[in-house]
Amino acid sequence: MESQSSTRGGGAVTTPVPHMGVRSVTVEYPGVRALDAVTVDFHAGQIHAIVGENGAGKSTLMKVLSGAVAPNAGELLLNGQPTVLRGPRAAIRAGISMVHQELNLVPTLSVAENVLLGREPTLLAGIAVDRRRQQDRAREVLSMLGAELDLSCAVSELSIADSQYVEIAKCLASEAQVLILDEPTAALGEYEARKLLNLLRRLRDEGRAVIFISHHLDEVVDIADQISVLRDGRLVAQFTRNSAGVLQSADGTIANEDTLAHAMVGRELGSIYPVKGTARPGSDAAIELIEFGAVGRSSGISMTVRPGEIVGVAGLVGSGRTETAEAIVGLRRAAGEIRVAGRTHAFAHPRAAMRAGVAYVSEDRKGRGLHVSLSCIVNMTLPSLDAFSQLAGARLDDVKERSVTARWINELAIRCARPGLAISSLSGGNQQKFVLARWLETRPNVLIIDEPTRGVDVGAKAEIYRIIAALAQEGLACIVISSELPELIGIAHRVLVMRKGSVAGEVTREHLSQVGCDERIVRIASGLSADRQGTS
Repeated sequence: MESQSSTRGGGAVTTPVPHMGVRSVTVEYPGVRALDAVTVDFHAGQIHAIVGENGAGKSTLMKVLSGAVAPNAGELLLNGQPTVLRGPRAAIRAGISMVHQELNLVPTLSVAENVLLGREPTLLAGIAVDRRRQQDRAREVLSMLGAELDLSCAVSELSIADSQYVEIAKCLASEAQVLILDEPTAALGEYEARKLLNLLRRLRDEGRAVIFISHHLDEVVDIADQISVLRDGRLVAQFTRNSAGVLQSADGTIANEDTLAHAMVGRELGSIYPVKGTARPGSDAAIELIEFGAVGRSSGISMTVRPGEIVGVAGLVGSGRTETAEAIVGLRRAAGEIRVAGRTHAFAHPRAAMRAGVAYVSEDRKGRGLHVSLSCIVNMTLPSLDAFSQLAGARLDDVKERSVTARWINELAIRCARPGLAISSLSGGNQQKFVLARWLETRPNVLIIDEPTRGVDVGAKAEIYRIIAALAQEGLACIVISSELPELIGIAHRVLVMRKGSVAGEVTREHLSQVGCDERIVRIASGLSADRQGTS
């Protein structure tokens, strides 16, 4: 492939000719134009980031590049030549592989089988799978990610973060020359995300074209060689890293988190975090855990959350945060005691928890959060169907269902062409808003939210934070589990830090307002003293 010499950060590098691109590509769905005459090039040996609000067209563009969607107009170029990809398999044959925002794994197959699905090494002239080579290759690819997984374990038994590793490993195993990663760090903690970004740099330096979508603008500014900004399906800004290592647009604008956010939403954004209200320390506990845990995953957890209080839960991947939350609402076998409003409970399933005023918003919106083949309206009202029933449950009040759905669409600024469409037609971030809204509609007294803004753009994050803060002011008790430390620091009154299935420490409101509180959380999560000096 021809290339021309340039520099990055003062060192000699190579800027290749475009390896892949689109010209005036337009994609239309019923009631919405997802892409509007977009033209962009992707180079081998570069990391090209695509950013934009939820519904801006990012995932649609990636589906065009990976052969999953055929454009209504425009053309796809590969090595400078017009190309028609008739499906994802054709894209894989052309050397293009994609990690989707929503996991695309076979839950009943093992880790090794998923990593090499469709590329199994064989024996006996292709009659049988060579299990040893399959395991060796899967282990090799996962080691590139620093992931130590049981290769024989069924994917259904993995956490979301570990499943994300398998999804990425599956992409790497293809040895594709164009790698498309849609929100690859959304389910990962800060440490794990850093490892992945370092791997992407290595893949870029090997000469691959890496296309990277992320709502984490700090990651984008750190890693990208080029940035393209989409808004309402149109390309509105582009930035290229110059010879001094600075990301700059043609008009001289420097790319940083603020300028990217402004380009994405078309307006200035102030602080995305609301002013923290005051918890109600004198009131009785809304929920209390006593020596609680998820059997086999966590234990000995004692915590109290009062009305109006937002308690954050931090920890590295595998620390037991999600498993503990699932045990609270009956999704896992629990040990210990739960008290809600002073009464002891043992929830057999989430509906029993809901009746007691405890709602859980899962991090797994596709597996446990939504029924993706059903409409937005049905998804909104499923947890609270009793409120919409008429004639002793013989029928549902569809007028009320539509009204409630419209109210939440407006309240959370959800981009939805028609509420009657399947919720799978929405972008991942807009689906995430529906997950939150459907449980808020149950009017809980205790809300447990796992990764509340996973896959959500910066503008929508501000709306979700505002709603959580407003609900807390009204007396809701909130437990927020998050891998994003700025999120926990910005909205929580205090943060519990988990390590190896137990609470390793707590960061108080006083410490959350101090410089370096993120380092304090990381040190506790890593098993170190809270402060460098060794004091806690």
